[in-house]
Amino acid sequence: MRRIVNTPYISKIEGTPTGVWCTQFSVDNILKLDIEALYAMAMEDSGQTIPAEKSAKALRNFVEFVCDKYEIEHTVSYGVEYLLNKVEEATSSISHSSTISNDYIKPLRECVIKLIERNIERGHSSHEENNVIATELVTAAYKNRDIYFIFESIYDEAGGDWGWYTNNPNVAGRQIELIRSKALNRYSRDKLIQMGICSKKCACS
Repeated sequence: MRRIVNTPYISKIEGTPTGVWCTQFSVDNILKLDIEALYAMAMEDSGQTIPAEKSAKALRNFVEFVCDKYEIEHTVSYGVEYLLNKVEEATSSISHSSTISNDYIKPLRECVIKLIERNIERGHSSHEENNVIATELVTAAYKNRDIYFIFESIYDEAGGDWGWYTNNPNVAGRQIELIRSKALNRYSRDKLIQMGICSKKCACS
């Protein structure tokens, strides 16, 4: 009976109520109150029952609640994993974790690796090529510092306002943030062939 809401906790030794009640707490209470305040609430038989949130939007609502707490901007176009990453950044001094779940992490394709090497050698990359490289790196779960290194190696100059990297290796450029927030897929093989980056003989997929 101890685990049923609004029932008293029973001492295992004496078999009598301890004075503490099995109590439900709202998310707002958990985030705002300290343990002493929560314990004081559990000392009272309030009879309150909080209905379970069965909506598929429960996770989204909770994440947005936390975003509001830490003053993190969120819109419907931002994915949950992206927002969770922003929450981690707001609550930790250093964070480079990927917003891509393990099921969707894909290694760099050989033709894109060659594109990166070629653009580093010539010191230039077009906007469309940057999109190819960036979506490939994000899908491969590259961290901010690794993405910075690749684009900085191509341009060999400060990050500036182009958005592919910043002057801080640990802070992603706005174009990278956009790709993550929109959960954009990497370019298809057909598109890479059309752009002349890949060939039909290439083993990539």
